[in-house]
Amino acid sequence: MINTSAQTALKNSIYNFISFVLPIIVIVFITPIIISRWGVKEYGIYIFLNTITVFLGLLDLGISTATSKHIIEYKAKNQTDKLRDLIYSMNSIYLLMSILYFIICVSIGIIIQVMFLERVGVGNNYLLIFFILGLTTSCGSFFANYSNIFVTIQRYDVQTKISMSFMLLSNVSMLILVLLGYRIIPVLLMQLVLMVISSVIYVIIAKRVFPIMQFKYYWNKTELIKNYKFGISVAFNNLANSSLVHFDKLLIPVFLGNAQLTYYSVPGSIATKISSISSTFSSLLFPITVNLQSINDTDKIKRVYIRSIRLITILSSAISLSIIFLTDKILFYWLDANFVNQSSKVLILLVLTNFTLALFSPLSNLLTAMNKMKFLTTSSIVMAIINIISLFIFLPIYGINGAALSYLISVLFIFFMLHYSEKKYFHIKENIHLKLLTKIIITTIPFFIIVRFLLSPLITNMTKLIIAGPVSVIVFMILYKTFGFVEKEDWDEATTSVRKIFNKLSIK
Repeated sequence: MINTSAQTALKNSIYNFISFVLPIIVIVFITPIIISRWGVKEYGIYIFLNTITVFLGLLDLGISTATSKHIIEYKAKNQTDKLRDLIYSMNSIYLLMSILYFIICVSIGIIIQVMFLERVGVGNNYLLIFFILGLTTSCGSFFANYSNIFVTIQRYDVQTKISMSFMLLSNVSMLILVLLGYRIIPVLLMQLVLMVISSVIYVIIAKRVFPIMQFKYYWNKTELIKNYKFGISVAFNNLANSSLVHFDKLLIPVFLGNAQLTYYSVPGSIATKISSISSTFSSLLFPITVNLQSINDTDKIKRVYIRSIRLITILSSAISLSIIFLTDKILFYWLDANFVNQSSKVLILLVLTNFTLALFSPLSNLLTAMNKMKFLTTSSIVMAIINIISLFIFLPIYGINGAALSYLISVLFIFFMLHYSEKKYFHIKENIHLKLLTKIIITTIPFFIIVRFLLSPLITNMTKLIIAGPVSVIVFMILYKTFGFVEKEDWDEATTSVRKIFNKLSIK
């Protein structure tokens, strides 16, 4: 991946890796404890609340992405006046949005409390729940300019340190409250307190590393129109993507109840790590591509795309195949036998889905940076429609397996997107995927034998499972290298990066 500075790229990659690995470690340890204390139904309600929060985030109409794009452009061209007008105008927008979030959340709480209490679960004060949720989302929106700026200016070190610290605090505090016998409302209150504290810290550090960030409020019509012209396209794309990824979590409680949502979403949290690691590293491509696009360096953009797709495909294949071959072991030792019976097929289907989504992340980031939002949005809408139609067909018949199947069917459209984009936008003549697929299939044959007959029998408890997971991924990578499939430039950069990391550690 190309960057203006190899050292910056290396540092950002390390911090992105940390931001990927640390949440996995936390989730692995606390999820089974919380489910055992709350039960699958109560935990399903918690997942449902998080899903609503995701959809509430769509109300920003894409302005977060648009703001980041234009800040990068103005900063690169040293257009300080435009940069200042943009930031202060967005402060005004985020203030209005914070009020809107609170009103909507309270309204949802009233509706559920009055009309649908029996369906979503008796015993919870949903008006109070959504009041707290409204305060939390409002706080996040009000300070959004300050929390988003670190990624925009590629200070992933600061972003990761703050976000990971408060992610740990949030999860540890949740675990403590659950162990003390508390339910959802105290957990939400603690998350609200942590949101306020983290927001204050974002503000203090943002002003220090990017002094132009101030609590000033403008209403620059030109900048707002420009932001929303780009943002609306992003908003439609985000809406379609969120419908694709999260609509099933809204329907499952309606058709099957909150308990089935837990059996669907908890194994899904494993599968989503495949697309998450792709998204985490692919996010580096957005600012890089914006800069390359501003100087019209299409050849470098093409090389960035090819290399990112190649690396993401290899890594995602290693993780996906490891999960598939160890599905029953993962569910049994991480959760319990009920999850093996209820969720094995779900996990395999969602792994295949998230592998496909992992291939989509580099493409999505590059096309967004290149302002090809019409194609992205149209494609996302097509996938969302396929998913929604499939859900209403397969969910009532096959339950959560049907939901997972619907998701997989809808994302198959991504393969057309890859083919079309490579020809039209990146002008790639050769079929880069066929060569990769052949190498992966060849590697998979001995990999399956090793995992199935050597590694899997050794897994007899959770500790051995934790060790076996990363080991299986490493085994795949070693086999891939042993067969001579690793490109020379990838190997050279990987060894150089590792050397730099060890040199940096030895200096410290």
